[in-house]
Amino acid sequence: MEEFGNYLLETDGFLGQGAFGLVERVKVYNKSKTHCTLFAKKSFKPEPNFDSELIGELKQRFKREIKSQSLCKHNNVVPIYLHNLSIEEPWFVMELADISLQEELEQNALNKKQKLSALLMILEGIKYIHNKGLIHRDIKPLNMLKFTDGSYKISDFGLVKNLEQDSLLKTQFGTVMGTSKYLAPEISNGSTEYTILSDIYAIGVVIDDLNLGNEVNFIIDKCMHRRPNARYKNVQEIINDLNSLPGENND
Repeated sequence: MEEFGNYLLETDGFLGQGAFGLVERVKVYNKSKTHCTLFAKKSFKPEPNFDSELIGELKQRFKREIKSQSLCKHNNVVPIYLHNLSIEEPWFVMELADISLQEELEQNALNKKQKLSALLMILEGIKYIHNKGLIHRDIKPLNMLKFTDGSYKISDFGLVKNLEQDSLLKTQFGTVMGTSKYLAPEISNGSTEYTILSDIYAIGVVIDDLNLGNEVNFIIDKCMHRRPNARYKNVQEIINDLNSLPGENND
């Protein structure tokens, strides 16, 4: 059991592993152990084959992830409650989700109305992130999480970019970052920097994933236009068009 400030943290299970992050379920107790709540804890644990210079830059990105996500206090962004940046393997504690949107789509668990509701919640979160001067750069259903109250929240700020700062890792990796299916064409060919419009492209792919019917094809097409300047200029424009769609039944 790990002591941190006025809390005690106890690992309660494995949730996932990435190239430089380990996610576990943890029990967080008060000092007297009279109250316990389950959370998710993400720790910096890079793969052993990374060289020391890259590990140093990855750690800086991990810290940026924590700082950026901590700044985003919105109902549709996964909140961070505790974090420790001062140790060799920094970590943070965030709200524990029930399931990802990706898993729900794979299980065919949502009807059309539920998909649209989930999408609108996630878009509110992304709009807030953009308004904070951040680009998410890894928008996909796997990073859209559902919680016990039925809300959906955007997560995983591991590739976040502050519009006022330079990217740390592009030259080290020698390639673009993100999931190929959701990468805008101008990013895939390396001809330009990430912008809000590259996040807009990824949103279009997500809407296509949701299979909401032909009536949203014009929204998908505009989000995914090959020319960035022909896309929606911001997330609110997408929300407006989604809200203008004719009412649908629950099937």
